Amino acid sequence: MKGSHALAATAVALAATIAPMSALAQNADPNARARFIGKIHVHKHKATLKVRYKCASGEALWVSAKQVKSGKEDRALKKEGSSKTSSAWWQSHRNKFVCNGKSHTATFTIDKVEPGSKGKLKDGKAWVQFCVTQGEETLILSKSGWVRVDG
Repeated sequence: MKGSHALAATAVALAATIAPMSALAQNADPNARARFIGKIHVHKHKATLKVRYKCASGEALWVSAKQVKSGKEDRALKKEGSSKTSSAWWQSHRNKFVCNGKSHTATFTIDKVEPGSKGKLKDGKAWVQFCVTQGEETLILSKSGWVRVDG
């Protein structure tokens, strides 16, 4: 089981650096959804984001936040390969989550522990991606949007 989580997490990480999650597939679960609640709160070397979400199944969760140097919204962060050009990119595949068809509200942590992560999130806006996958290629839930950062 642990190996399949690592494999799924690796697939999501590679997809994030190569192509936007929306390019992998439409949400496989038509009832899956997510909503960002409040700001990203930065605490030294980690940050938290509260999310209300619903999904019926899923093996891996990836949460990512990217910023440009100015901290302002920049359409370039929505494009393929933007993690390379961002000044800050924090992410995590390590958060626990539950997909059982019911709505859940949870606070997720992002940081710079994982390969590719960099920079410092600061006051402003960040482009956030919240993705749940099943196996290597099935995107169950994908939510992206601008979220205020309280750095």
